[in-house]
Amino acid sequence: MPELGPICQEPAGAAKVEAADGRKPNRAARNSTKSMSSIASTWTRRIVTPGAFSFAALFAVDSLARSLLATVIPLEVLRALGNARDVSVFYTVVGCAGLAASLFIPAMVRRFRPRWVYTLGAVMLILAAGSLALGTFVGLTVGMLVRTFGAACLLNALNLYIMAYIRKRDMARSEPLRAFMAAGSWTLGPSLGVWLYREISPLAVYGLSAVCAALLIFYFWRLRIEHGPALATDQPVAANPAANVRRFWSQPRLRLAYVLNFCRETFWVTFFIYGPVYVVTAGGSETMGALLASSGAAMLFTTPLMGWLARRFGLRRFMAVAYLACAGAMVAVAVVADNVILGASFLVLAALAGVALDSIGMVPYLRAVKARERPEMTMVFSSYRDISALLPIAIYTALLSVFDLRSVFVALALVLAACARLCRWIPRGM
Repeated sequence: MPELGPICQEPAGAAKVEAADGRKPNRAARNSTKSMSSIASTWTRRIVTPGAFSFAALFAVDSLARSLLATVIPLEVLRALGNARDVSVFYTVVGCAGLAASLFIPAMVRRFRPRWVYTLGAVMLILAAGSLALGTFVGLTVGMLVRTFGAACLLNALNLYIMAYIRKRDMARSEPLRAFMAAGSWTLGPSLGVWLYREISPLAVYGLSAVCAALLIFYFWRLRIEHGPALATDQPVAANPAANVRRFWSQPRLRLAYVLNFCRETFWVTFFIYGPVYVVTAGGSETMGALLASSGAAMLFTTPLMGWLARRFGLRRFMAVAYLACAGAMVAVAVVADNVILGASFLVLAALAGVALDSIGMVPYLRAVKARERPEMTMVFSSYRDISALLPIAIYTALLSVFDLRSVFVALALVLAACARLCRWIPRGM
């Protein structure tokens, strides 16, 4: 990476100003100029240098590309299939395919290096938008599959860079920053996506998502991130996914991190898929469903506060309370389900607790994984996203075959309450 210039330097035109009026600027003016130059140079360095801020910015752009379609896709699937049960079946099939494809990511990282895997993930988001824009059921299916694989590539590669460039003791601060930077994307994206889809054109939302993915590629390559720190070139290739899975599950701290993040992601999958479906089936409008998703995502702006609370009270206690609060809110949704306004309000409260978990949820894994095993263990760990879009929805499908939509919220509440109990195994030092 080319060396940056000095952080503090006089503007090029300073000498000309002095010569023109014959007087030297006073000390206060010179100090003010130096201060502004220093601030500008510091922010420029943060933006173009690999680190917590630039990784958070990458995540924010990635989140915007995906959040624009986060509400559009479930509503499109519901419109195509007609009921919540068939939506669950469809998402289960897509989740299976996405999980199978993600097993190849460690080999891709070893063979092509993280930078190319990250680039491929962004390209997949562009292709997904193009496929969805076809407006056919086949295009919808292919678009969802490609989008799932692209998101897995982006997550795996970014996590490798985070572990390489950010010290373990700083991760409790960098993770809330990453969630906070994504807050705007997940607040604006779902509502904007539905508005563009209904008021302008489906091509508008798909095109904007593709543009965001293209900007992600540009910014990523502008950072010029070296692959060496993320993945040593002399590490052997572990091509057997079964061996990676066995190695991962033999480590208690990794198992705990996986289960906790799986349940956290299960909440968000339920929120973004069944939240809008609940609102529409309970008598609300599609716009109200989109506003629900945006309101829940807006809770991400509280992540700096959540991060401070986690450091103040400890990861173990903070996560246990957040899981219990989320579980209680989901039970309340089931109780007041006939009142769509109250139900949506409790869903937003559940999202606040979910954001509390998001702010520090990755820390147990990032601090536990061994450096030499990062690509393989990160692949196994990242599968929690795919499985959370597969296993819970398969269970929901069975529940919805017998009960109504309230059963989904009750089942999720039981899982979240169990996670609160598991938090007692989080090491005290975190």
